[in-house]
Amino acid sequence: MRDRITAVMTGLMLLLLSGCAAETYTIVTDQTGATVIQGTFTRSVLEEGETFPWFRTNYTEYRMDSVTVEQMRPLAKELRVLIVAGTWCGDSKREVPKQLKILDALGVPEDRITMVGVDRTKRSTDSTTQLNRIQMVPTTIFFRGTQEIGRIVEYPHESQEKDLLKLLSY
Repeated sequence: MRDRITAVMTGLMLLLLSGCAAETYTIVTDQTGATVIQGTFTRSVLEEGETFPWFRTNYTEYRMDSVTVEQMRPLAKELRVLIVAGTWCGDSKREVPKQLKILDALGVPEDRITMVGVDRTKRSTDSTTQLNRIQMVPTTIFFRGTQEIGRIVEYPHESQEKDLLKLLSY
């Protein structure tokens, strides 16, 4: 049974991380009035229109540690990323734009970044959150191939750049 679960998890992660995961999201307004993306989506959903103004502001205003980004560059060649976020969540609003700006600076192609939006229960519309044991958002999981090399949960310990450099260095 355990081998079967592992095979299913590996298959799902390969699908999500292959860039083949279709956008399958909805945007709803929750009981508090927050705009919530639920499902698999791309960055363009955050960038287009005026629905998520915090994204462009936080992306633009973030000043990266360019020295650390340069140290990461050779280590990030085959990097794949799964970002599980809540568009209602203050930590997600603050950290996801930073992470995407760093991934852009590293040259990580869009098709190697999978984004999954969750509601306030932190559950996805598919089994992503259960299979990856997501309990807090944002949770960003970094992979080489299908192998998880680490994650940043809610906020970094030191900084986005330095935490990611540590993960990539192992």
